[in-house]
Amino acid sequence: MLESELNLQSALNEAGAGATGECLRRFDTDGSKILVGSQKFTSKGRQPKTYQTPYGPVRVARHVYQSARGGAVFCPLDGNARIMRTATPLFAKQVSFKYANSNAATVVTDFQQHGRKVARSYVGEVADDVASVA
Repeated sequence: MLESELNLQSALNEAGAGATGECLRRFDTDGSKILVGSQKFTSKGRQPKTYQTPYGPVRVARHVYQSARGGAVFCPLDGNARIMRTATPLFAKQVSFKYANSNAATVVTDFQQHGRKVARSYVGEVADDVASVA
């Protein structure tokens, strides 16, 4: 039975990751020029990024923008979907809650029990980002 449950958990995580990827794509732009403040940004095309979800990592090609002057790139999907570092909102909430109640090593072990691999450093970084917003 344990093997069946682990297989089911793996399949559900795969389905959840796929569905989350589709949800993330809905927060992307169509590539049209955008204004940020008074500055015009144009798309550099769709570039892939791996997002961390409760179900596993998801790679999504999304538009990134830059001004004609160069400088930092801007990704509307990240802001529109409320991404924290690379974590989706639910995954960031799960990481920060677990970290607030234990230590990073315990959080990593807990996620491993659910088929998720995360680094201890990532746990601390996401929790810090969530705390800075809260």
